[in-house]
Amino acid sequence: MIEHLDNMRPVDALCGDDLLHVELTDGRIVSVPVWWYPQLQHAMPVERNNIDFMPKSMHWPDIELDISVISLLLGEKAPGARSPDVSDKIQVETRQ
Repeated sequence: MIEHLDNMRPVDALCGDDLLHVELTDGRIVSVPVWWYPQLQHAMPVERNNIDFMPKSMHWPDIELDISVISLLLGEKAPGARSPDVSDKIQVETRQ
């Protein structure tokens, strides 16, 4: 299975405020929440969509971020990534 994942190449991507969409060579489009990658979440729209495509990953040169196709497919978030719901809850608990 990992061998099959290694052959998935990104061919296009679009990053909005809420979702990162990545099209793969086999036609699939993988969408993940932007909050999975805090650097993307805090980047300007022009920075989010300045993407270099590598054989097994994508690189955002303006924010020095690399995301592999395998990590998208396996649902791996960046270290420290927090769901907006979790962040809101932590802020409310801290104020009390």
